Amino acid sequence: MKLNLFVAWSAFALALIGVITIAFTLVAAGSGHGGFALASGVAAAVAVVLAVGMVAGTVRRDHHRHIETPHLF
Repeated sequence: MKLNLFVAWSAFALALIGVITIAFTLVAAGSGHGGFALASGVAAAVAVVLAVGMVAGTVRRDHHRHIETPHLF
């Protein structure tokens, strides 16, 4: 149960980081800083993929063990 709670909050934080870095990407691209736009775009993609992967892996493990899936509340 502790793992589910940890994964839920970690994935939530990573999703928020992904949204913030997408905003950084748009601002950097709009102001002509291609290198910063590329770096923040990669960071956004990594954060979102990690969040989805963590939740998907935990859901798969929970379904295999027949226990409740991760949730925040």
